[in-house]
Amino acid sequence: MDKFVNENMSEDRLDGALVLDRMEDYWGSLRRGATVPYRSDVDPRSVQRMLRHSFILERIAPGMAKLRVSCNTLADLQGMDMRGMPIASIISEESREEFREILEQVFSGPATARLDLSTSGGFRRDGKSASMLLLPLRSDSGAINRILGAITVDGAGRKGPTRFDLTESLIREVSVRDDGLAERLSVRPVTLADRQNALQPEDIRANTVPTKHAHLRLVVSDA
Repeated sequence: MDKFVNENMSEDRLDGALVLDRMEDYWGSLRRGATVPYRSDVDPRSVQRMLRHSFILERIAPGMAKLRVSCNTLADLQGMDMRGMPIASIISEESREEFREILEQVFSGPATARLDLSTSGGFRRDGKSASMLLLPLRSDSGAINRILGAITVDGAGRKGPTRFDLTESLIREVSVRDDGLAERLSVRPVTLADRQNALQPEDIRANTVPTKHAHLRLVVSDA
């Protein structure tokens, strides 16, 4: 059943700053040497502490995807259940074309994407900022037409339709060489520290595709 169960979890939630890293680590642990994991590999129990921020997208056309599984964060943000709606509906008109290009890169690259989003505060309205993670998945047919995503939002304000501008994006192409840990992935989940230590600066440059707002942060080991 294509559904996440997410109730009575307030005491077990992760801080928003950790959600995207933990979700990317979980996705990496599913690869097991393959380029992209399957949607059926995703176990809601394994991401239980991130469920309120987690969603699943389904590709419906080039650069377009709908929310097959939504989350509490999006419902709270928009004041409604977002299931079945295009994910681009939370993006401003000015940023929507670039957002669609990023979605298509995630599907067809394949690639992973980290996005920084923001709204501008107006009269009697507080600005919000958000961070979004997009990770490619295969459907049962083997086609890369699903995305495991996560979103965290900072900023108060009334519930209601919210549109974000894309302020920064980091796109990284996916390949077995991308993390250099294919053999170890079959033994234990990869951690964020493992990934950073395995990548050399030149590997990051070679496997990272910048977008208009991209900001590349290189991690250099002391070793």
